[in-house]
Amino acid sequence: MCGGAKKREKVRAENKQKKLDAEARRKQEELDRLAAQRNALAQQQQAQSVAMQRQFAAQQATQTKQVAGLQAEQTKKIGGIRAQGSAVGQSLQILGQEQPQAPTASQTAQSKTRGAKATATSIARGSTRSRGPNLSI
Repeated sequence: MCGGAKKREKVRAENKQKKLDAEARRKQEELDRLAAQRNALAQQQQAQSVAMQRQFAAQQATQTKQVAGLQAEQTKKIGGIRAQGSAVGQSLQILGQEQPQAPTASQTAQSKTRGAKATATSIARGSTRSRGPNLSI
């Protein structure tokens, strides 16, 4: 009987070891699955970080380009304002100088004549018989 008990103990120990091995394998698989998830998450975060860095660089380039355009526009406006100011200043300087004046226009005095003025041709209306007061009765 001693031989049978040893055999049973051996079988029990083997079964117990198989269960422990299966449990260890299951735990290891779970740990491997969790590690794979962590790695996938880390890769996803890395990809997002790279994408955000690219987006930031693109925005920075766009903003730099806009700033350069605005500076050029401002320089152009300031140049125009300065040119206008210079032109106004020169105009005011010219206006401030004493200008020679031409004699002003004047009317000549008319000779005063007495009596009715007549034209070179007399105004005659109607026939000679009808000349006279215009009375109609």
